[in-house]
Amino acid sequence: MDLVFKGENICSLKVHPKPPKQADNESLGNSSKMFFSLFKRICSGTFIFFVLFCTSSVAYGQYDPQFSQYMFNPLIVNSGFAGSSGRFNLAAMDRHQWVGLEGAPRTTVVGADMATTIFGNQSGVGLVIMNDEIGFFSNLTIQGVIGRQYIMDDMKLGIGLNVGLINQVFDGTKVYFPARSDYHVKTDALISEIKESATALDAGFGVSFIHPDFYVGLSVLHLFEPKPNFNEQLDVYIPRSFFFMTGYNHHLLESPIEIRPSLFVKNSGPAWQFDLNVNLHYMEKYWGGLSYRLQDAVVVMAGLELNSGIRVGYSYDITTSKLSMAGSNGSHEIMVGYTFDLSFEKRDKQYRSVRFL
Repeated sequence: MDLVFKGENICSLKVHPKPPKQADNESLGNSSKMFFSLFKRICSGTFIFFVLFCTSSVAYGQYDPQFSQYMFNPLIVNSGFAGSSGRFNLAAMDRHQWVGLEGAPRTTVVGADMATTIFGNQSGVGLVIMNDEIGFFSNLTIQGVIGRQYIMDDMKLGIGLNVGLINQVFDGTKVYFPARSDYHVKTDALISEIKESATALDAGFGVSFIHPDFYVGLSVLHLFEPKPNFNEQLDVYIPRSFFFMTGYNHHLLESPIEIRPSLFVKNSGPAWQFDLNVNLHYMEKYWGGLSYRLQDAVVVMAGLELNSGIRVGYSYDITTSKLSMAGSNGSHEIMVGYTFDLSFEKRDKQYRSVRFL
């Protein structure tokens, strides 16, 4: 039996069995069973070896952080929502994921957008700043957003573009080398023991469709798969990510309660993630709800909006995956937002919040 390599990406297994010499039928049958049992084991091991070492496929990872309260700040994943509310919106989120696990993600994001008029067209502009820390890496993203709103009766079609920079930092000072190990060598050129950073241009595209009772959004981030390479030996790139979100507002008759279910689907390379949420809003001022993230967590959330236009929300993710057995105590997320009417026209009366006239 010979293990033969052909080129860079192909390996095959050649078996050269020796013919039996004057064996009877029974011994031949036993030998055949032993041979095929051995061949089965070898093929299983060879397949694993082939997958791990003989293919040159690229390994993908989900780059974009997740947020449980995505419905309160859709701008961070979809530029098509810029200016859609007709007001100035500011929202900040801080997420501490998988509390209890060393090197777990910690993400802070601030998104702002406002309605404006560009060349006589109803448009929107915005800014998204996000800092994400996970393990040895920290990622800083700064994106400028511009969108165009098309009015169709009581509906809006929004098309937006976001362009900016991504800065990645690898902190090699956190790398730990075991004192006695045959597999970890400090002199390995691919393992840096210092802080290294790299910057790359990034872009995304989004479309939104908004009705008073429902909304739909489809977007893509990292459109050209940027490559913030740290050095010539380490080739790093960020995979393209796709997002789909939709929600519905159901008003109960003669009741101050509104039911708002929503769905959020994310894809990055081979990784998929599904969030299903139901929020109950009372008098458009208080809310509480539940979400289910497939094979990951059950989320509990609540919040309120003050008369000043400030809203505050909190969510807690109860880990349902095997990470709970590894020490994850769930994820905490805090959201703070502010909405106001940015109109420069003179008015006879002034209101603290446009939502409570």
